[in-house]
Amino acid sequence: MMTPEDMKYVAAEAHRIAGLAIRPNQACLVEHRLAPLARAEGFETISAMLGSIRRDADPRLAKAAVESLACRESWFFRDRKPFDSFRQDILPVLARARGTERKIRIWCAGAGNGQEAYSLAMILEEEAERLGDIAVEIVATDFCARAIDRGRAGAFSQFDVQRGLSIQRLIHHFEQSGKDWRISAGIRRRVDFQQHNLLDASAALGMFDMILCRNVISAMTPDARKTVLTRLGRHLADDGYLILGEGETAAGAVDMFRSVRGKRGLYEKAAGDIAQAA
Repeated sequence: MMTPEDMKYVAAEAHRIAGLAIRPNQACLVEHRLAPLARAEGFETISAMLGSIRRDADPRLAKAAVESLACRESWFFRDRKPFDSFRQDILPVLARARGTERKIRIWCAGAGNGQEAYSLAMILEEEAERLGDIAVEIVATDFCARAIDRGRAGAFSQFDVQRGLSIQRLIHHFEQSGKDWRISAGIRRRVDFQQHNLLDASAALGMFDMILCRNVISAMTPDARKTVLTRLGRHLADDGYLILGEGETAAGAVDMFRSVRGKRGLYEKAAGDIAQAA
């Protein structure tokens, strides 16, 4: 069992490293997430591992512990409406605005194991004839190295593919590999996976025409949430779109975004100049 002191330390480190809000009533979740790491690192208990991190000031192990807490659950075409909106509303508008002269760039921020990014890539594959020569790049980032590695590999369990995928898409875009299903090479090539902490400077990522940051900021403290939304705004084209998760809002950065009427979770860039991406 973790002590109250352990929980306070975990909460402080989670906030410092990733902006996560860890509450005292989440002790069971924290123990569930940290126990495999403690075993893998050779510790008998989570408390022993946390004591070692504090005693040895071990940044590698501290980051690994926070990564274990930050890795989040996702599934293909989660909440479906944002993907329908992408296909029916956003993609046609961006295609007309960019034409064949400029690549459409999409950022999946907090991409988890890649299901969200691959869901977009499947839509692009299915819309390829209509898009013609228009180039679209998807950049998928996540704080958790393990999630990025898994997303890049593109291999998913039977349980994973049963969540949100139709039989038609499974047959068309995946092939069975042992007990797993691996997404096609063509779909994998559409997504560039990169490990990135949303609290860190991100100018190297460049500008984007659409940013998805779904079910990420709700797990953060208010100050971290504001920092992340501000960074996202600086990376969004003036005529671009931001999509947040169900129940998430751009409160804290309302001067940067305005909601799209009738489209819950969908935001446009607010009027006015915004500083260069940093």
